Formats: sequence, structure tokens, C-alpha cells
Amino acid sequence: MSDMILSFHCATTDADIIAAALRTICDVPIHLHDEAVLGRDFDDAGLGEKVTGRLRRTCIELLVEETMIDALIEVARTCRRRLPVRWHTVNVSAQGRLA
Repeated sequence: MSDMILSFHCATTDADIIAAALRTICDVPIHLHDEAVLGRDFDDAGLGEKVTGRLRRTCIELLVEETMIDALIEVARTCRRRLPVRWHTVNVSAQGRLA
């Protein structure tokens, strides 16, 4: 099976909840990145975010085997988060570690 990068884009307030839920079924490192998403046409935006055109979000990234994707998405879907979560995967064609 190939490795995939699975990314979840969520409200910053939901990031710890989602990351904790993901950790219950996998032991890979989970990376959290704070993001500012600029624009005005967002279905997920709160009123203040729509006014300013700036969404505060967190990206949660995991490098996992392709076979884990569906289970991880289901965990994120069913955990006790407050707001919608967007996700996508990217196939990893090569990787390594430089010392």
C-alpha cells in the first residue's frame, strides 16, 4: 500500500478534539498548523469571519497508509467537534529523512 498525507482543515477550537480522536486509532505523528484563510465566500465562516474575510483554521496532517484513510475520516466525522471539517489526501510518491 502507498503512503498518503491526510489533511483536515478545521476550526482552531476543534483541533485538539479531532487530534485526540485520531490518536485513538493510529500512532503516527500528527502535525497541527495554524492557518489564516483569506476570502469572503466561505460556507464554514462565522459572522465575524465573513466581515473580515479572514478565517482562523488549523490544518491537521498525518502521513498514513492508504488503508487507514477511511477509518481516520470516520473518527473525525463522529468526534465531538463543533464546526465542519474539510479534508483531502495527497499521494506520497517519495519520502526520506536527511541527517
